[in-house]
Amino acid sequence: MFDNEPNYSSYSLDELFDAYSSIDKDSFPERFNLIKKIIAEKQGGDYQCPKCKCKGYEAGQLYAAADRLESILDYETGKYVTISCLDCGFTELYKRNSSVSAPLVDFFTT
Repeated sequence: MFDNEPNYSSYSLDELFDAYSSIDKDSFPERFNLIKKIIAEKQGGDYQCPKCKCKGYEAGQLYAAADRLESILDYETGKYVTISCLDCGFTELYKRNSSVSAPLVDFFTT
């Protein structure tokens, strides 16, 4: 008999996030929890979800337009980094710093 268990510790973070998003957590709860644990270990750092205390997270970006005109022109004034807990989905937004000239350059080049 051979072992069909995947070796998640050899996966890259991208592969782990793919496995995390596609696994059936009801059918494979042990694997799901192992993937979350390995993601948290590979990410390192001191992140801990303020709601559920999970240490795994997924980072993303959010761009927002301030008004209808900016939305029509496809121009974003708000740029944020998102940090989402892998367990409960709680998401924090952090505003990205940008120089004053960067929005003007973005506006005229798009």
